[in-house]
Amino acid sequence: MLSFLQPKRNRRALALLLAAVLVLSPLSAIAETYCIEDGRITVANDGSGQTVSQPGKYSNKADDDPIITNRDAGTPSTSTVTLNAVEGATVQVTVKDLHIDAFDAAVTATGGGDIVIELDGENTLTAGYKHAGLQKENGGTLTIQDANNDGSLTATGGYNGAGIGGGYEGDGTSIEISGGTVTANGGSGGAGIGGGDDGAGTNITIFGGTVTATGGEAGAGIGGGSWGNGTGITIE
Repeated sequence: MLSFLQPKRNRRALALLLAAVLVLSPLSAIAETYCIEDGRITVANDGSGQTVSQPGKYSNKADDDPIITNRDAGTPSTSTVTLNAVEGATVQVTVKDLHIDAFDAAVTATGGGDIVIELDGENTLTAGYKHAGLQKENGGTLTIQDANNDGSLTATGGYNGAGIGGGYEGDGTSIEISGGTVTANGGSGGAGIGGGDDGAGTNITIFGGTVTATGGEAGAGIGGGSWGNGTGITIE
C-alpha cells in the first residue's frame, strides 16, 4: 500500500510546486527582433500592456521590449516605425543597426504617454519633406538612452523638419537624451533638436552621451526652428 501511495504523493507535490512557480513567476513577453524590411512597425501601449504589429506578420503581439533592426544594414528601408503610448503609459523599444530613409518621418512618437528608445549599434533615421528624422508628437517625454554605451543615432530631418523633434510647424517639446552618440541634423528651417520650421523647441534636457546638433538654415542647433522659440533647454 505504501509503495502505491508514494508515487501519487510525489506527483501531487510536483504539481503544487509547478503551480507555485507560475504564481510567483508570472509569464512575461520575451523581447524579440523585428526587421523593418518586412514592413512598417507599430509598437503601442494602451495602458494594458505593450504590443507590436506588422502587417502580414504580427497583430498586437505582446512584447515588453522589442528590438527593431535591419536584416541588411547596408540598405536603408523606406518603411517606418510608429511608437504610440496613451497617457500614463510608456512604450519602450530598442533600435539596433536600424537604417530608414523614408518619405515621411522615419520614426514617429505619438499618443499622450512616454516613449523610451534604447540605442544599440549604429542607427540612421532620415526623413522626407516636412518631417523630422525622429518626429516627436507624443504628449509625454521622448527619452533617448544607451544603457550599454555602445549605441549611436544619426537623425536627419527633411526640408522644414528637425533632426529630432517637430516636423513643419511642429514643436519639439519634452525631449531627454541620457546616453549614446547622437547626431541630429535639421533640414532647412528646422532645428537639430527641437522645433521644425516655425516650431518651438522647449523642455529639452541633455544629461549624458555625446550630442552634436546642427540646425538647418535659420534653425537652432538645439531649440526653435526658423521663427520658433527655444526655451527650457538644460545641458548638464
